[in-house]
Amino acid sequence: MISVIICTYNRSDLLSIAIKSVLLQTYKDIELIIIDDASTDDTGILIGSLTDERIKYYKNNINLGISKSRNLGISMARGEYIAMLDSDDYWLDNNKLQKQLNIFNQDSRVGLVGTGIICFNEKGIKIKEDIFKTQDNSIRKKILFKNQFAQSSVLFKKEVFNLVAGYDESLVVCEDFDLWLKIGRNFRLANIGEPLVAYLIHNEGISKKNKYKIAIVTNQIINKYKKDYPGYFKAKLKSILRIFLSLWSI
Repeated sequence: MISVIICTYNRSDLLSIAIKSVLLQTYKDIELIIIDDASTDDTGILIGSLTDERIKYYKNNINLGISKSRNLGISMARGEYIAMLDSDDYWLDNNKLQKQLNIFNQDSRVGLVGTGIICFNEKGIKIKEDIFKTQDNSIRKKILFKNQFAQSSVLFKKEVFNLVAGYDESLVVCEDFDLWLKIGRNFRLANIGEPLVAYLIHNEGISKKNKYKIAIVTNQIINKYKKDYPGYFKAKLKSILRIFLSLWSI
């Protein structure tokens, strides 16, 4: 029923926690597809030590990047639903998947369901908690101004993913934000108003290394979807300000 996709690159020290959080889910009809994007650490040894038959491990011959690796993993998936999890994050609630499935079962028009998150630093100290808008109408009003879905929280239908042509492989950042907006063009959006995912903020994270690039791409995405969602001008002003502020960090 559910295919969980973890893409990883040289994160063997964190990967085991992510895997464990998947295997402990009360909803058991899952497969876990791990795409190793040509890691040079002992990721393969770690996976080889695991005996759960639901785990499927694939290693890329060359580093493909996150968008291509995610699309590759989903193309291999047999599940009706796809759950995404980054290898440095993990799920906090063993009932996460079941709670999300309940929303799909209640409304067939829903194409994407996320959850709230708790952000931690590398020392395991809680930094903040993000609870996003939960209802479709509220999400639409806010999403251009602030992304309302955390990558490691989402569950979506595979047929929906295929319909919108998946992650845009031309984007090196913000490919997830673009995907949510594509899905929202044709399907309803929902979030669970609970922090069911632990999100790691670390010093080597992409958001710290590429602030300017993220600001530029976010601005492009906002322009792309300005006719599909409300609040364009407010989001545009924030985006321009973000670009100017990011220039100081270059």
